[in-house]
Amino acid sequence: MRKLFVALCALPFAAFSASALADAHGAGAAKAEACLDCHMEDDFAGMSVEEIAGLIKGARDPDFGHPPEITELAEEDIPTVAAYFAHEGAR
Repeated sequence: MRKLFVALCALPFAAFSASALADAHGAGAAKAEACLDCHMEDDFAGMSVEEIAGLIKGARDPDFGHPPEITELAEEDIPTVAAYFAHEGAR
């Protein structure tokens, strides 16, 4: 009985988490739109969110030679875009 109670109490949290993840994915897709002019979703396949975020941060360096559109990506949006590419690359 106790396990059933715990499972029922956890249900709203699981539903909220799935909704939050879907929202984050949608936000990442919108922010990554400019990236998709050159990159495919699977360009980062097998990489973690942290690895992709590191690549994005490195590519923002003017000496890297990346197209200038990457500078339009706000620092706080990097994890969201990295999560989008990690999710799409895992498909």
